[in-house]
Amino acid sequence: MTHIYKKLGAVFFALLLIAALAACGNNSESKGSSSDSKDEETITYKAENGNVKIPKHPKRVVVMADGYYGYFKTLGINVVGAPENVFKNPYYKGKTDGVTNIGDGTSVEKVIDLNPDLIIVWTTQGSDIKKLEKIAPTVAVKYDKLDNIEQLKEFAKMTGTEDKAEKWLAKWDKKVAAAKTKIKKAVGDKTISIMQTNGKDIYVFGKDFGRGGSIIYKDLGLQATKLTKEKAIDQGPGYTSISLEKLPDFAGDYIFAGPWQSGGDDGGVFDSSIWKNLSAVKNDHVYKIDPIGFYFTDPISLEGQLKFITESLTK
Repeated sequence: MTHIYKKLGAVFFALLLIAALAACGNNSESKGSSSDSKDEETITYKAENGNVKIPKHPKRVVVMADGYYGYFKTLGINVVGAPENVFKNPYYKGKTDGVTNIGDGTSVEKVIDLNPDLIIVWTTQGSDIKKLEKIAPTVAVKYDKLDNIEQLKEFAKMTGTEDKAEKWLAKWDKKVAAAKTKIKKAVGDKTISIMQTNGKDIYVFGKDFGRGGSIIYKDLGLQATKLTKEKAIDQGPGYTSISLEKLPDFAGDYIFAGPWQSGGDDGGVFDSSIWKNLSAVKNDHVYKIDPIGFYFTDPISLEGQLKFITESLTK
């Protein structure tokens, strides 16, 4: 009888051991599933091209809209592909390692090879958006809908990196405050102009179209000329086009100027007698901007632009 009880006990113990091992296996599988689901977790983001399901934690982003590259880098997001302009921006030196150059930013084929889990495009990329949506979740962004600070906050909200955005903004405010003190002491209430030329065409910029305008007129609070304020700040898309003959009416005491693109023809303006007779030119208060570096409005580029503006106006 005792022998029978021993056998039953052994069987019972074996059954308990099997059940325990099965439970452990189930828990292990459950944990694995939880981890997998976390990696694949999505959120619904309201973009210009509709509601888009995107990864909550994107790991392979292709930024086809070149102007937004620096935002994602600032937020610590892994960017695997970006357009050629990104690699020409002097302020991105050392910040494009491991990123693939996808050319002019319109090639769908080059994007496929990068296996992205999120794609960022301009709204102007039209029919290509539909093709890209078949590759990965695609978010279309309108260039001038938000200013640079609000755009940073929006991307941070989209990717769950608000803490990194706030950290950068706090540092930025300190840098601006320090620069403002130096610059105000150097230039006082003198006027500042921002211009780019394309042949004999001249574009005068305000505060909302890149070219360092948000820094000069918003962050630093420097003065624009009367006509710049009327035509490029208080109205229009953030810039105005003027003729060479109108140049003296828009030119400030200090001018940040450059060609429309690197290697562009700017002789039509800068070689003219009208240009050479401007007070800013005669007083050596003209500072040549990099047309690509000053095109961008992201945090990395803003830092480079602020440094250039500060050094130019206080030297």
